[in-house]
Amino acid sequence: MEKEIKILEVNKDEIIEKLEKLWAIKTFEGIVHDIYYDYPDQKMDIEGRTFRVRKKGEEHLYTIKKKEKSANMKVAHEHEMCITDVESFTRVLEKYGLQRSREKKKYRISYSLGEVHFDLDIYDEIPPLLEIEAGSYLKIKLFIEKLDLWKHIHKTFGSRGLFKYYGKEY
Repeated sequence: MEKEIKILEVNKDEIIEKLEKLWAIKTFEGIVHDIYYDYPDQKMDIEGRTFRVRKKGEEHLYTIKKKEKSANMKVAHEHEMCITDVESFTRVLEKYGLQRSREKKKYRISYSLGEVHFDLDIYDEIPPLLEIEAGSYLKIKLFIEKLDLWKHIHKTFGSRGLFKYYGKEY
């Protein structure tokens, strides 16, 4: 189960400094390229599901998500697996009727502190943001407080909502 909140318009250097003072461990830094797939009638999107193929550094992953309703955080059932032959994998998706529906790229710096994950995302033309993912809303709130991020804008939307919020094409 993925549970997260996006904190918008953060200062990248301050966030990194604060995370490192908490002894968070850097787990990734680099480009993340996401390609989303859906049926031509957008059946998956209509049902609140997503199917994504991600290139994260040199690793390829597929992710299936099903959104859940929540008032105070983004919640989704998530299944993610590594892909060893991405070209064959995407040909199989297309053979079974899925097609590319959208894609995006971002620069990401990731940290972990126990079971809490922090992703600092930098998109072109959008201010840096921090995603905090944890097992509960209370745990996320604890780290919003520890990182002194209460005054920032907190959002529960996904990347499409983010792009819409800033009036950008997706």
